[in-house]
Amino acid sequence: MVNSPQIPGLIINNPETDINIQEAESQLNMILPHAYKTLLKQTNGYSIGGNLLLYGTEDIVERNATWEVHQYASGYVAIGDDGGGQVFLMRLVDDEKKVWLVDAGVMDPQHAELVTEDLLEWVSGGCIVE
Repeated sequence: MVNSPQIPGLIINNPETDINIQEAESQLNMILPHAYKTLLKQTNGYSIGGNLLLYGTEDIVERNATWEVHQYASGYVAIGDDGGGQVFLMRLVDDEKKVWLVDAGVMDPQHAELVTEDLLEWVSGGCIVE
């Protein structure tokens, strides 16, 4: 279970169902990383003010299309953004836990910086980006 600290402006959405997660995967034509699906089952989207947004199933399909992730970061999925032009990515590997941050104007994983080794621990810690 993700335990988020008391953060001003924190919004945690209701958990998502397996059916809706599978529908999002179908629309994306990909299998999401297990850690991200675990997060969706705890909170279908997570935001801190206007500074950070982790996408729920309602947003992930549209945001990945808008960012053109399939074209520019093949093998990755955008799971959120910082509200300032940087996108959080995860590799499309079932056991992936790492989160990367890349400029939306570049969207090349070779230019991404590692944010965390473990998505769920990062969220529990308040999604701090150094």
